[in-house]
Amino acid sequence: MSNSESDLSVSRLIVANVEEKEYHFIVREHPIVGKFISLFENGKEYGLIDKQIANKDKFITSELTKLDYFNIDVLYHTPGWIWIGMDQFGLHAREATYNEVDVIMKLKEDLYYID
Repeated sequence: MSNSESDLSVSRLIVANVEEKEYHFIVREHPIVGKFISLFENGKEYGLIDKQIANKDKFITSELTKLDYFNIDVLYHTPGWIWIGMDQFGLHAREATYNEVDVIMKLKEDLYYID
């Protein structure tokens, strides 16, 4: 079975322009899971997670502390969101901007209208 046969999801790319910045989001539709949105940046796909949830999850916090470029203190000192993604090279994470969160929340509101 090839990879394309095992991947049952259908995906679409959405480009959003906010304050002269271009954001790329992927909307995936899976027959079991349904529709979900992720950020697509620099060839990596990220899911959005609330900092409070990430802070309470021991696996996530232990993996984030291993990242040299990620300031783990952002989980504890400010409310908000982080982007987390994983690929063949490992875990990737960064703090989400207010614009990114605003755009993805608006997209989620319209998720079922996106064809």
